[in-house]
Amino acid sequence: MRGLRFYLLVSGACLVALYGIIEAIYVIHIFGLGSVLSVVKPPGELKNGLSLILTLSLLSSILALSSALSSGFWSMSFSVIAMFLGITLMASIKIMGFPTASPLEILGLSSIAVLGYGSGLSGIEAPRQPVIKMSSFEVASVAIFSALTAVTTAFTGQFFPSPTGGYTHVGDAVIFIASLMLGPKLGALVGAVGAVAADFYVGYPRWFVSIPAHGLEGLIAGLGKGRKMHIQIVLCALGGLVMALTYFYVNVFIKGIGPATISLFRDVFGQVMVSLIITAAIKPVLSKMAPKRI
Repeated sequence: MRGLRFYLLVSGACLVALYGIIEAIYVIHIFGLGSVLSVVKPPGELKNGLSLILTLSLLSSILALSSALSSGFWSMSFSVIAMFLGITLMASIKIMGFPTASPLEILGLSSIAVLGYGSGLSGIEAPRQPVIKMSSFEVASVAIFSALTAVTTAFTGQFFPSPTGGYTHVGDAVIFIASLMLGPKLGALVGAVGAVAADFYVGYPRWFVSIPAHGLEGLIAGLGKGRKMHIQIVLCALGGLVMALTYFYVNVFIKGIGPATISLFRDVFGQVMVSLIITAAIKPVLSKMAPKRI
């Protein structure tokens, strides 16, 4: 049964990701907005709608894969949320009035059905629900580092707007430091909450893309907690690269491959690398000053 659950969830992840990508391409084609291989020029509302479609499909896919690789309660939880996001994806397309086609709707329904079946198998295998809680210290740490991430991101971002949209900042340095000190779970929370708060403050309309982008960044960087410094830097760099590629994945469909590639290089070399240098300089000092539990 576990083997069947694994293949169902992996298949569901692939189907829902494929559904989001093909639907975005179909919308671009129907509205005559250009080509993802050149330049795409959608109006503001359509650009946000396309970004939402791609983000929902990406989140659903990531959670389905996480469910396939985990077990018990967490597998069931991830798969249920993945299925819910798949349903939300289809509903959003209808609510926004985006054009679609019968084969696409069949693909979307198939992905939800497969994820639902996989979720059911995960529920059968799930043991007693564990107690999920955070200590007061963890809550306070997430709140403080999230606020620092938001302030740093918004403050530095206002000075470095990007010619291709968005802005360049060094808020990733705070996410890296927080993740290395607190671990992957809290690092993911700091990344997602802090980045979204900054987006709200500066008025960035596609804030929802920041949830998987900076959440994954914090999660991966947090795997370096307690490891040697060179391993921590490698994991932070990997987290930053995943963040940049997440934005790139969305930008290809709302800007085109050329502008999206420019944004990718900006994110990697102008944002992540600078943040890594700041992290390497500050984190060792903070570790010596921090309480023993960090």
